[in-house]
This record gives sequence, structure tokens and C-alpha cells, in this order.
Amino acid sequence: MKYLNKNQETQNINAETLLSLWEDLPHLKVCYESLFARNYSEDMLRIVADRDSTTVFLSQNGIYHLLPKGLFFTENQLNEEKKRRNDFKSAYDKMKKQKKEAQSFFQPFDTELFRLVVESERKINTLFFTGNKIWLSELPEVSKNEYINKLIPLLPYASRLRGNIQLLIDLLRFVFEVEKIEIRELKPFYSRFIIHKEGLSREQYLAMNEEVKSFFEFFSHWFLPVEKEYDFRIKDLKHTFILEKGLALDYNTNV
Repeated sequence: MKYLNKNQETQNINAETLLSLWEDLPHLKVCYESLFARNYSEDMLRIVADRDSTTVFLSQNGIYHLLPKGLFFTENQLNEEKKRRNDFKSAYDKMKKQKKEAQSFFQPFDTELFRLVVESERKINTLFFTGNKIWLSELPEVSKNEYINKLIPLLPYASRLRGNIQLLIDLLRFVFEVEKIEIRELKPFYSRFIIHKEGLSREQYLAMNEEVKSFFEFFSHWFLPVEKEYDFRIKDLKHTFILEKGLALDYNTNV
């Protein structure tokens, strides 16, 4: 498809997605030309505009294509032995006219269904471009937590991410901006996330610990399986033990 001075690859993009970017669709009509053309063309075949309307031709199945053909034609309507050549052409032209009339009958319904899908795509676009801020309005009490805010856009996909521990570890590395996060099995059905964060002062450690505590309540609720218990610890295992040098119990010091 030509866009400005470049050809954009749109073969794998639905027509509804493309048209959802239009500000308005006045006097829109939709003409479905079946899925057959989808094997070698884009989803949106062409657009024809005139003074009264804009018609979009799609390589999709409309209502007509989904209904049994027996509702409109008989099985052997073109296959009768007694028909002469001229009779065959006349019957064929009649069938084409009947097909066009049937498709014209269903066109308003097809158009309305198409508009509903386009409107749904627009709502998805709004969520995408605003970073799913709708979740922030639903969770005002946690919106000030910087770690939670990083996962807010993933809430629509929580059902797919839940329990995928290795993927969740990678997400946590991004959230806490650390190179290493590990899980230690403390006992059956009880594990601990170890967040390796080096170089924090005692004050920074205490502040981060409070933020992470709130974060893990949210994280456990949405992304961790319910049949197992988890907790967390922030650790700096590379810190040299020197008295009065920024020591914090259970962070870089153990008794």
C-alpha cells in the first residue's frame, strides 16, 4: 500500500486495523469478496470513493459467504443436460444477478458489523497509545509505585504470563534494573526471589525494601501461581564486611 512516498507492507494487517486510524468513516459501505483473494492479496483490496459514499472491498467472508448456498441456488441449476448453450449463458447471467442482489441485501448488515470491529480497534489503539493508563485509574493507591507502573501495561496479558517463572524473572530484571535475579527453594511450595542490587546505602535499601514490599503484593496477585508461596529479599553479596561502612542487616550483612 502506498503511504506518502513509501510503500508500506500491509499484507498481514487487517483492514479493520488500518481503517481504525481514520478519524471518520462517512457513508462507508463494505463489500466482502470472500477469503479466496486473501491467498494472494492484502486484506483490503481497494477503496472506491464517489460523492455519496466510500466503498471498501475486502478479501473476507461476509454474511452471504457464511450461509449455505442452497438458500439462494439449486444444486444442479447450471448442470441440466437439456439446457442449450444460449440457455446456459442466460441462466449463468441470472445467477450472477441473484448473487449480486443477495450480497446487496446483506451489505448494510456487513457494514454495521464492520463498523463495530473498527470501533473496537480504535479502543485498542487508545489503550496502546496511552500506555494502558486506564489501569492507573483503577489502581490509584499503587500508581505512585515506580516498579508497579512498569508492569501496569502488561496487566491485559497477565493470564498468559502467570506462572511462567523464567519470563517473569526477565521482567523483574527490567523492573528493578539489575543484572541478576534468582529464585531459591526454601521448602516445598515456598520460594524466595533474591534481587541482587549492589551499592545501596542503608537509607536507600530501606526505602527500596518498602517499595518492593508493596510491589510484590501486586506482583503476586497478578502474575504468580496461587498454589505456591513466594517472598523476596534484596541482597548485596559482594559488599566487603567493614564495620561502620554502610552496613545493613539482611542486605549486605548477616549475623
